[in-house]
Amino acid sequence: MKINTLKFAVLAALAAPITAIHAEEAPAAASAWDDWSVSANVGLYSDYIWRGVTQTNNEAALQGGFDVEHSSGFYAGVWASNVEWTTDAGYMDDNSLEIDAYAGYAFDISDISFDVGVLQYMYPGDKADGATEVDATEVYAGVGYDFGYFSAGYYAYVLVSDEGWGFANADGTVYHDISAEVPVGETGLSINGHYGIWVGEGEISGAAEYDDWKVGLDYALNDNWNVGVFHTDVDTSIAKEETTVYLHASF
Repeated sequence: MKINTLKFAVLAALAAPITAIHAEEAPAAASAWDDWSVSANVGLYSDYIWRGVTQTNNEAALQGGFDVEHSSGFYAGVWASNVEWTTDAGYMDDNSLEIDAYAGYAFDISDISFDVGVLQYMYPGDKADGATEVDATEVYAGVGYDFGYFSAGYYAYVLVSDEGWGFANADGTVYHDISAEVPVGETGLSINGHYGIWVGEGEISGAAEYDDWKVGLDYALNDNWNVGVFHTDVDTSIAKEETTVYLHASF
């Protein structure tokens, strides 16, 4: 349950273009493909934490995805991870995979970055008899600003499907995501933080509403590889404090 093509540096987008236009070289002929870039990412995490809650029963997760982006700001991508919560909670008889598909438009006005899009969560497999749907659809909008010595951003995710993650009549549920990142000089090390707030509707209202927070360190080994650690907690009994370490690459 994660979108990895967010366009603000504060949110640590996991994509780097494979293709590039070399301005210093005179191209033989213009091509429509010159406006497109493709990226890929892969990561190994000691736990998959989404909005403060483990998705793998505190076990390791292998995650990765692909993205395409147009110079106009339009982008689309797909991302996947192993999960366990769908079967552990009895919503599905056979599932161990989450696949997210998303598309959006990112643009700048002056020095402020904006991003809007739609995100589809999919859990392929066999649903348990009588269980509420776990697939979910959200729309999102975000704004961010790079102050130079730190970056900050805010996103709102709104559930537009009637059911999602095992909750019924939940459309209209909003998740507020506030994030910041502070680089430590030119060391390649950065400090990042996040605070999230659920405002639920339907079965999410009350039963699954909570706030979560995260603080972490990320270190760039080179242009492609990063290692890091982050600590998460929530203000509810449905989850507990967790510390996650990871190795991540983008190409």
